[in-house]
Amino acid sequence: KHQYVRVKTSKVFKALFSGGFSGFITAVMPGLGASTAAVISMQITKNLKEDGFMILMGSINTFNFILSMVTLYVLDKARNGSIIVIQELVDAITINHIVIFLSAVLIAGSLSVFLALGLSKVFSKIMSIVSYRKMVLSVIFLITVLVLVLTGPLGLLILIISTAIGIIPPAVHISRTHSMGCLLLPVILYFIL
Repeated sequence: KHQYVRVKTSKVFKALFSGGFSGFITAVMPGLGASTAAVISMQITKNLKEDGFMILMGSINTFNFILSMVTLYVLDKARNGSIIVIQELVDAITINHIVIFLSAVLIAGSLSVFLALGLSKVFSKIMSIVSYRKMVLSVIFLITVLVLVLTGPLGLLILIISTAIGIIPPAVHISRTHSMGCLLLPVILYFIL
């Protein structure tokens, strides 16, 4: 039996507007991701709670992708990883490509709603059985082995350093979003110049 959550219309519009604004910023500014956009949005809209936050994240990613496609078409500059892949696959982006990609996104998004509703019960049962600690340790082991096999000792060194960079912010009680600052300036300069 499904349990439905009622969300106030005002909260939905607040989350959509804030997500659209932040999605626009992330699509235009290189190096900014959904987590940074979420931090910006949470400053704009207070008291969204869990359900509003989920709507916010969905709208940020949707607006980001759509506007990144438009940015690629207008400026011929890719702003995120998925758009870079599209740029490499297609020689020259036309309006027909934009329509095809956006249609694919709409169809895949619609299908994923039904898949998520069906599979969420199965995964919640599995997650209640599996030891969280063992699962996390298994994922860490798998990532370490893959990095070592695919990139060698240098990749392992980079993994260790980046892991340390990811652990430091919560240890000193600051947001991980601040770590993005070291990437933003070089990326912005690359795309502007």
